[in-house]
Amino acid sequence: MLVKNIPNVKDGAARKIEHIYTGQQDSSIVDAMKKCDSHGPLMVNVTKLYPKPDCSVFDAFGRVYSGTIQTGQTVWVLGEGYSPDDEEDMTVKEVTKLWVYQARYRVPISNAPAGSWVLIEGVDASIMKTATICPMNMDEDVYIFRPLRFNTLPVVKIAAEPLNPSELPKMVEGLRKISKSYPLAITKVEESGEHTILGTGELYLDSIMKDLRELYSEVEVKVADPVVTFCETVVDTSSMKCFAETPNKRNKITMLAEPLEKGLAEDIENGLVSLDSRQKEVTDFFRQRYQWDVLAARSIWAFGPDKQGPNILLDDSLSVEVDKNLLNAVKDSIVQG
Repeated sequence: MLVKNIPNVKDGAARKIEHIYTGQQDSSIVDAMKKCDSHGPLMVNVTKLYPKPDCSVFDAFGRVYSGTIQTGQTVWVLGEGYSPDDEEDMTVKEVTKLWVYQARYRVPISNAPAGSWVLIEGVDASIMKTATICPMNMDEDVYIFRPLRFNTLPVVKIAAEPLNPSELPKMVEGLRKISKSYPLAITKVEESGEHTILGTGELYLDSIMKDLRELYSEVEVKVADPVVTFCETVVDTSSMKCFAETPNKRNKITMLAEPLEKGLAEDIENGLVSLDSRQKEVTDFFRQRYQWDVLAARSIWAFGPDKQGPNILLDDSLSVEVDKNLLNAVKDSIVQG
């Protein structure tokens, strides 16, 4: 069945890369990945983390799209927040061991060429969900592989706290490991200081709590009743401008909220448009599908929350009103909130 219906790694590489790589498609890196070139620059897409038997650290499971990964090799590990303009989510790690992962069995190997699925030891410390692994001596900008997207969303939430307050650090460390182990789990701290876990349903959360108590933190944890998360929405344009001002009164930011066109939020969530795409592609999408003017489409700063959230942050200021150079200097801070 697999042999008849699934293309081999070389035949399917080009189509795969077009969908999952966020960088330009005319680079030498992409060319090597589309050819599944074992002698090209190393590019590995880490998609899953598996815990060690003692659950203290994780091994990274990923596919080698080009190059050859070897034990003892020093690599860059690029997280989901990495971009050539913001290199904060990047660490340097050494590949200590490699295996071919076969369910219960691990076959040790010294290297894995392009097209291989491989289990990697030594690179997990900075990875939360997915990551991109590449060599340190790249001659051109490297972009990440797109984070995984799922058909279901974590919409059920529980609050957790340790039975013994002094064991809070252990529970927090356990929550970090839960986030690594469960692809659809989200752990966060609310403004009130409450630790919450989001999952796809009660059974999913029950599995998470079992692992948190028995494997990842080994502390007694009490939880609140599960609730379904909800979000506010915008039904009409703001009747007044909201603004925030610095203490010296010299800087002010003004915001307005208004509903998006019908269907636009769904298109963003479904990945039909992404700010990782070329500027022209984004502009053409909004202009042709929703009749936005070119200036408005080019003024989009971010989708949110996260990169595919159904909200748009738009710079609606005019160059005669503000200094665009100064505004762009604080753009990242405004986007981060």
